[in-house]
Amino acid sequence: MSERDIKLLIVDDEEDILIESKEILEKKGFSVFTAIDSGQALEVIKKEMPKIYILDIHMPKSELDGLRVLEEIRKTDKAAYCIMLSRVDEKEKIDTAKRLGANRYILKPIDYPELLELIDEAAKAVKR
Repeated sequence: MSERDIKLLIVDDEEDILIESKEILEKKGFSVFTAIDSGQALEVIKKEMPKIYILDIHMPKSELDGLRVLEEIRKTDKAAYCIMLSRVDEKEKIDTAKRLGANRYILKPIDYPELLELIDEAAKAVKR
């Protein structure tokens, strides 16, 4: 399985993050989908069944936040690799994300070299 075969979904309410992240990850060879809110995310999840997720925890204009989207993912896919994003380093949110099945957590602004390392780790995990 090559990176091109691995579907990745980025869910964030900040459009600039979606655009920049998609561009960077497509250059690395991933098949990248984006969603600006939980409604779009759930549609992509149902249709495309990604194996790697990057989920913003705080999406105030969205029906569900990233933690609730994570819960929905875990109902049908326990093996997907989920990386949570947040501007705030909140121990309670991190603990909740881990309890719900998040694999990693990264703070905004995104350090793209760090994110790429996590994505490489995720790709290896989902190829197994």
